[in-house]
Amino acid sequence: MQSPQTIEELLRAVAAKGGKLDGLGFADDEIVKQARSQGLVDVDPGNAWTLVDTVRLTPTQRMVMGLPPIVQKPSVLALTLHAVATAFARIFGNRRPLA
Repeated sequence: MQSPQTIEELLRAVAAKGGKLDGLGFADDEIVKQARSQGLVDVDPGNAWTLVDTVRLTPTQRMVMGLPPIVQKPSVLALTLHAVATAFARIFGNRRPLA
């Protein structure tokens, strides 16, 4: 992808790719730095292995650009603890007299 010249071009390009844009050298681009300082995008710089920078829209900007919000699913640990707590509550919960 060609480097965007304005912040609006950057936002449109990121929105067109589903809210996430990967590429080399995005973290050092001036337009990306300006958008990041305004709180429009989040930047994950690449590490020594991948060298690929990731630009993501912030949650608020996703809504402005018409993209659905990202809903995080509960972890396996959270689901397991909830199941254990529910079972414990059923076994040792309030007992009513039979008659």
